[in-house]
Amino acid sequence: MAADMIIVGDVGGTNCRFSLAQLNAQGTIELSNTAKYSVRDYDSFYDALAVYLGELNVHPNQAAFAFAGPKFNGAIRMTNLNWDISEAEIAARFGFDYVTISNDFAAMARGAAIMPDDSFTPIIDGKVNYSNPVAVLGPGTGLGVAGILPGKPLRILPTEGGYSAFAPQDDLEDNIMKILRAELGFVASEHILSGPGLLRTYKAICDIRGEAHIATQPDEVMAAAEANPKSTARETVRVFCNVLGGYAGNAAYMLGASGGVIIAGGVARHVGPFIAKSDFETRFKSRGKASWFVQNIPVRVLTAHSVALYGAAAFIGDRPLKA
Repeated sequence: MAADMIIVGDVGGTNCRFSLAQLNAQGTIELSNTAKYSVRDYDSFYDALAVYLGELNVHPNQAAFAFAGPKFNGAIRMTNLNWDISEAEIAARFGFDYVTISNDFAAMARGAAIMPDDSFTPIIDGKVNYSNPVAVLGPGTGLGVAGILPGKPLRILPTEGGYSAFAPQDDLEDNIMKILRAELGFVASEHILSGPGLLRTYKAICDIRGEAHIATQPDEVMAAAEANPKSTARETVRVFCNVLGGYAGNAAYMLGASGGVIIAGGVARHVGPFIAKSDFETRFKSRGKASWFVQNIPVRVLTAHSVALYGAAAFIGDRPLKA
């Protein structure tokens, strides 16, 4: 049975998720034995993987892992975590016959393409068309961005687009930008569009309003926003959704994503219910004389879980992985 299974993993700046994946006779992927570990508890990826493998009674000979960082020459240095990983080292340490690693949002994009329709909530109506380029982006610990390009199998374009510069679009965002520039110097899009960015934005708006910082964690900001529509937390979420709409439009233009835009990740699931009452669609579509390009591009929020794990498993079937 181990020969039919794949060890898959999704490693971000906060958690490692591992699973056993099996491609069944129908060509779909099944996950089992999924486990989550905090990266703070381990000195390296290899330590976390050793713990997971020690809890299994099988040892597959193939493995596919996704990491939050760019891939060069079979190795990844993670963006928001001091971990370095290579395919060769994983194979040597654990005896796998075949190992592939990828950017986490490359795996998210590959997984999104095989998710059923009920895994999505529409923001701007329309059917995603994988015969044309599609953009996949999502706020989490950072901001991931990838492109899905047509082909058989689909081709995935990893990017580090989360570190593109933040561009404020109204007076409040100008003032938030001034505060963040003083704190950070360079202000990247992910400094707003991420879990830490949500908290950072909340603190900036509190400072602008002369209010105390009551919330101290992103989930506390979300809870306060849900409880009180007139709170600074709710205003923070509105700003977040507005900036997300603008950034999603940027991604559509930069990647030529006429086939659609998919917004993924845990933070997106949490803010999704607030998008309809924000200026998301206006920010996405209002582009001056170039606005025609995005008028008919569908946008969806991906609400399914473990998508990057499915994507990592799909990469095994897509060999060789180009990333």
